[in-house]
Amino acid sequence: MHILTGMILSSILTRQKKKNAFRGFRNIVEIRHTIPGRVRFYIPSLKNNTEAGRNLEQQLIKAEPVKQIRINPVAGTLLIIFNPNQIEITTLTGVIVKLLGLEKELEKKQPSLLGKEIFEIVKSANTSLYERSDGLLDLNSLITFSFLSLGVYSLLRSPKVLPAGLSLLYWAYNNSMKNIE
Repeated sequence: MHILTGMILSSILTRQKKKNAFRGFRNIVEIRHTIPGRVRFYIPSLKNNTEAGRNLEQQLIKAEPVKQIRINPVAGTLLIIFNPNQIEITTLTGVIVKLLGLEKELEKKQPSLLGKEIFEIVKSANTSLYERSDGLLDLNSLITFSFLSLGVYSLLRSPKVLPAGLSLLYWAYNNSMKNIE
C-alpha cells in the first residue's frame, strides 16, 4: 500500500518541467545529493529518532529496487542505493513521505524566509510596545484604536464620503473581535 501511494505521488511529481530537477520538499524530505543509483536525503524528522529510522529502513529494504540503506540519526540523513532502472528518485521520495507519515507536513503552507523575518519584527515591536506602555497597549489594540479614530474623524469631516470612514470602522470592529475570540 505504501509503495502504491509513493508511485501515485511520483506520477504527480514527475509532471514538473524537466529543466527544474526535483529536489524534494524543503524542510520535510530534501534531496541533498544524487547520482544514478544513489541518493542522499535530508529528513529533519529522522534527527535523533532512531525508532523512526529503524521502521523506515525495515519497510524500504522490502522494496525490490532498493539495495542498501544507511541512516544517520545525528545528521538526519538517509542514503539509499537502488536500481535506477526499476525506480525513480521521485517515487522513492513519495514512498519515504508516506512511510514517515509526513503527508500532513506537505499540506501545510511553508512561510517564506522574508515572511518569517517580518513576523519576528512585528512580534518584537508588539512586545516592546506592550512593555513600554506597562501592558496598556499592544500593536493589535493600537491598530484597532487608530482605525476607529480615523473612521470617526473621516465620517465627521466629510460625511458624504462614506465608504472610507465606514471601512475604517469596519476594520476596527473586525480587529477588536479577533481579540475577544
